[in-house]
Amino acid sequence: MSWYHRIILIFITLFMVGCAEHQPEIGKKVIANEDELIIKAILAQQDNSNKAIKILQKLYKKTNKYVYLEESIKIKFFDKKYNEVIQKVNRFIKKYPNYKIKVVKYQILSYLKLKKTNLALSIAKETLKENRSIEMYKIIAYIYITQKKYKKAILYLKSAYSINHSSKILAQMGDIFFKYLKKPNEAISYYQTHIRLYGCDELICNRLADIYASLYDYDNLIAIYKKLFYATNEKNYARKIVFLYIEQGKYKKAINFIKENRLNNNLLIAVNEEAFKATQNYKYAYQIYKLTNNNEYFFLYAVTKFAKSPKGFVNIKNLVNNLSFLIRKDRSPKYLNYLGYILIDYDINPKKGLELVKEAVVKAPNDEAFLDSLAWGYYKLHNCQKAYNIIKNIRSNDEDILKHKKLIRRCYEYSRKNYKKNKRKSKKR
Repeated sequence: MSWYHRIILIFITLFMVGCAEHQPEIGKKVIANEDELIIKAILAQQDNSNKAIKILQKLYKKTNKYVYLEESIKIKFFDKKYNEVIQKVNRFIKKYPNYKIKVVKYQILSYLKLKKTNLALSIAKETLKENRSIEMYKIIAYIYITQKKYKKAILYLKSAYSINHSSKILAQMGDIFFKYLKKPNEAISYYQTHIRLYGCDELICNRLADIYASLYDYDNLIAIYKKLFYATNEKNYARKIVFLYIEQGKYKKAINFIKENRLNNNLLIAVNEEAFKATQNYKYAYQIYKLTNNNEYFFLYAVTKFAKSPKGFVNIKNLVNNLSFLIRKDRSPKYLNYLGYILIDYDINPKKGLELVKEAVVKAPNDEAFLDSLAWGYYKLHNCQKAYNIIKNIRSNDEDILKHKKLIRRCYEYSRKNYKKNKRKSKKR
């Protein structure tokens, strides 16, 4: 604990307003330099706890306030001087029996640290009979946890929880049910009841989410993250919900959730990207294009829509229109080649297609796919020699290119044979 936080805690302890039997008023100074001595004790504690204790003893002798003894016991405990703590607590209880509850926990925990567990448990249970405090229930539960007697620990934690319905106590109960007793349904039941009665406490809802995640119960996990998101407005929970929808392939639900809650467009883009990768549904590519104005996604939309639709001239016409729209915006060699090849291959307008492919080749002269399109264009226009001179140098093993190469070679050889034949005939004449 930092010295600053320690100061705050000690001042709360030492200056809390209130009266006690046979005790000076705690919030009232008894000696003139009381504040000064307290500050000295606090500062001394950072470097020299023995000096701090001496100052506290001086304060106690001059003021007769038990809180100074209580603070010196705490310091001894944090210094791990457990035997001294036990002795000091005994003296404190003998002198101030009505304030036993203030210090007895340090004695119990000291016995526990000294491996005297049964003695620690005996004192804790005796104290609980005198004062049924939440803290004592928790200490007894802690002792049973150290002994791995989890069922007994649960009984005391239940009693503590029934007093003030603390989410921290409930979380500890849930951890025992889930991690040690292997009863996730018990933990779930307690957590759900707490949430229903007291709302979605972040600690409890996160504990419940951890259990659902371990059980791969995605529907309930999403439901609990939604409660957390609506309770806290933390975007981290929204992202988890979206991620879980993606994991299950529920892309439309993820998109609807993002839109309904007006989440970041980047998240919407990411979901559409994942959906497109997984499904190759052109609608997702179009949504990304609308969100980003990225031409590549319009290209993917156009070609995927064509590939997924039944073949026919109407579909090709739609593809040509889309690609024509695209190259008016962006004369990328990729787009030019694709449109050119479609115009050539489907005999829509081979001449125009060849011109588009030529432009693509000028921009990317070493791209074998573009060179194949160029050769194919010449082939479709019956210029087999030009087509062959281009395609013979392509080394690609692409299935379509090999098919084109075979047809072009056959055409070239046929035209060459006819040329020689016609040449011989002309000589005879």
